Amino acid sequence: MDYDFSRIRWARAYPTFDLLHWSYGRFFEMGKNGLVTQSIQSPTTMKHLTPLRTPLFCILAGAMMLFTAHAQNAGVKPTVTGKFLGDGKDGKIQYLLAQTTEPFSDKPAIKLIFTERDPAASKKPAWDAGFKKLGSALIISTHKDGGVFGCEVAHSAHEKSPFSSVGRIKINDLKVTDTHISGLLTTEGEGEFFGQTWDVELTFSAPLPKGAFAEVSEPEPKAMSEKESEASAAAAGPKMPVSKLPLPAGALEVDYQSAVEHISFRSTSPVSIVAKDFAAKLKTQGWKDAPGSLMGKSNAIIRRKLDAAELTIMVQPAGSGCTVKVLTQGLDWSEAPTTTAAKPAAGDASGIEAEANRLIKEALKGIPKF
Repeated sequence: MDYDFSRIRWARAYPTFDLLHWSYGRFFEMGKNGLVTQSIQSPTTMKHLTPLRTPLFCILAGAMMLFTAHAQNAGVKPTVTGKFLGDGKDGKIQYLLAQTTEPFSDKPAIKLIFTERDPAASKKPAWDAGFKKLGSALIISTHKDGGVFGCEVAHSAHEKSPFSSVGRIKINDLKVTDTHISGLLTTEGEGEFFGQTWDVELTFSAPLPKGAFAEVSEPEPKAMSEKESEASAAAAGPKMPVSKLPLPAGALEVDYQSAVEHISFRSTSPVSIVAKDFAAKLKTQGWKDAPGSLMGKSNAIIRRKLDAAELTIMVQPAGSGCTVKVLTQGLDWSEAPTTTAAKPAAGDASGIEAEANRLIKEALKGIPKF
């Protein structure tokens, strides 16, 4: 009987490995042509092989294949083609960013941020897109089944923007895998918002971030502190009706969007005056400051909290005035106001006068000069 002394030395050093390979008689061999082959051999026919090369090569080959697959997935770039028209002008959307976001209606969701300019350097792409810092933009919030529950429209051609419009936008031909999403974002024709037209037809494809559409898991219950118990009791009490929320003087074209619990309006006053007036009225009603507020030279973000209710208010310039969007949470929307008349809030004489002056100026534009 022939003995393979090289395998005996190998077996002494690595008995577990040698036993495994002798038991099954299975090994991988790299031939001269560089290919890896698998075969079944008996112990007496394996002495011409070098056991040391077998496991090392397999480990290296497996690592290379995993690295290649990962690199290919990481190299996939988003693509977006089509049109995003605002009053007939194309917003020239060229970039798309997919982000994880908080679940909505207890269902996992993501945010798709379509922008005219590259958002790579932005620390808060969604915020910057909403304030048109990335050019024309669309911010879409959607479930895995394509159900869109949030649509922020920020077109550079629109004076009254950004605005929310959920009912018209949809995603057709949606395809979602563990790592990728694609589809057709469309309004299926031209829509209108307070005299402004918009039309979307964008074919898109993008890699999904890690954790996208992760299933919502219920956290384990834990004992509440005294402060948490008081907050929980307050949350269990009656909610403030959204109709009771005070608006700043001169609020025009107030739109209550019950589907997403948003309020939007415009004002002929500048950002600073509207922001200060709004904050003062909320303080009178008992609203407290919350982290995240920002008062800039041209924009303002106001965060407020009252019991279990929260407000995020965004004020940005529009012409000689400004537009305001209020994102609410924890208010009672069961009897939200339905009127969106283009007039100031009731009882505001200064707002009525400002609106009358604006209408007079617009009328005078049509009178020829002599």
